[in-house]
Amino acid sequence: MSAATAGSTIQIHVLFFGAARDAAGAEEMDIELKTPATAATAREEILAAYPELQRFGKSLLFAVNQEYAEALRSIDDGDELAIFPPVSGGSDAGTAGILPA
Repeated sequence: MSAATAGSTIQIHVLFFGAARDAAGAEEMDIELKTPATAATAREEILAAYPELQRFGKSLLFAVNQEYAEALRSIDDGDELAIFPPVSGGSDAGTAGILPA
């Protein structure tokens, strides 16, 4: 896909996963972004459209075309942007530190 001219717009497809999907109240959507577009500018637009996502702060993860994206990652017309909530894990308190026999 070719880069758009500065000042024009592009369309991207956005997917929401996990708690981000619940906060947005949607599984997916298409949005229009002004160019040049980056993961950071897409984040700003999406947080403005879905303020409930702001509760995750800067810990939301973004992937562009199935690759995790840094803030300055450029986004082109037709790209797919996936949004993930913070990933956390832990151990079951009852089995923490216990190795199988």
